[in-house]
Amino acid sequence: MNKLKYYYFCFLILSISLYAQDKRYTKGAENGYTWLEMEPSVVHYSTSKETYLASILERFRLTEETYPEISSLSCRVDIEKMFNEGKSDEILLEDIVDAIDKFYMKADNLVIPIMFAYCYTIKKFAGAGKKELNEYRERVLKFCESESKDPILFE
Repeated sequence: MNKLKYYYFCFLILSISLYAQDKRYTKGAENGYTWLEMEPSVVHYSTSKETYLASILERFRLTEETYPEISSLSCRVDIEKMFNEGKSDEILLEDIVDAIDKFYMKADNLVIPIMFAYCYTIKKFAGAGKKELNEYRERVLKFCESESKDPILFE
């Protein structure tokens, strides 16, 4: 009988670990936990975070119009504003990576998908004030906590 309890306990632990939600994702999109786990590279201008950011921005560009909830949290207007004002030439990818690192230093932000952390950063670089940034962050958090379990990115 003791052996049966042991096997039952092992099965229970295995089942729990198999069905536990991975905290690296929010609605199917990689979030701050993923960002923090990326190892910096020794090679300048070719870090894993910069490479990852470039790839996620390409996916964001391709999927934004497909998902209206992403469009409502977009930073396309801010990107265009920075481009039109010539500010986009002044910002390096390293600056964006550093700003996202700072964004994820706040534990509450870790559930926010990386593309929304990117948009927060772009809004900040575009000149958004603290109030506007806080409102954006709150809308993103509300979206992340909503009941919908639909992924926000294509696999």
